[in-house]
Amino acid sequence: MQLKNAGDIKRNERFNILIYAEPGAGKTSTLQYLTGKTLVLDIDGTSRVLSGLTDIDVAEINPENVSKDMLDFYALAKSKIKEYDNIVLDNLSHYQKLWLMEKGRNTKSGQPELQHYGIFDTHLIDLISTFNSLEANVVYTAWEGTRQIQLESGQLYNQFLPDIRDKVVNHIMGIVPVVARLVRNPETKQRGFILQKSNGTFAKNQLDDREGCLQENIFNIGSEDETV
Repeated sequence: MQLKNAGDIKRNERFNILIYAEPGAGKTSTLQYLTGKTLVLDIDGTSRVLSGLTDIDVAEINPENVSKDMLDFYALAKSKIKEYDNIVLDNLSHYQKLWLMEKGRNTKSGQPELQHYGIFDTHLIDLISTFNSLEANVVYTAWEGTRQIQLESGQLYNQFLPDIRDKVVNHIMGIVPVVARLVRNPETKQRGFILQKSNGTFAKNQLDDREGCLQENIFNIGSEDETV
């Protein structure tokens, strides 16, 4: 175990970011704003929107063999980490579906068993922790989900958050420093990220003081707030 003085820690030297939004809202397109060379694992088949971007290399996951392909992708990313500034997993929501479907193919019912859900929860936490340790910026994407929260007063409200299993989503959001929700302003037609938590949206930003930013500036860590 190595000791590090907190005064020597650079808060924004590298970043780990989870961005989420409705399907088709522009999560994958946001990757074009990354600086440097990027390696993407295309899990949901949406990498076509990156067509023509020469600084981005894409590996496509095999839906029939997701467990092995994820291990192979990590091995690839680690072995070539000096060649890339950014590593991207696009997206976690679809990965959890494919992973559980893969397990279900080996059961009599053709459906994943109860034990598989618990195994996946542990697997996903370990997966995020492992990729977070890479010497590169790491970006995760997910679809948008909702959950109902009850206040002590008894009031109920719906909160937007990444579409990841309920039992593990809080843990995942806890170990990623930035969780950002991509939205579109109906008046200005601009897309931007919410970086501050509210009753209606889970978001957080532990890397700088921004509470929101335009879509194209999400990776500009240390810049100032913008109207979304």
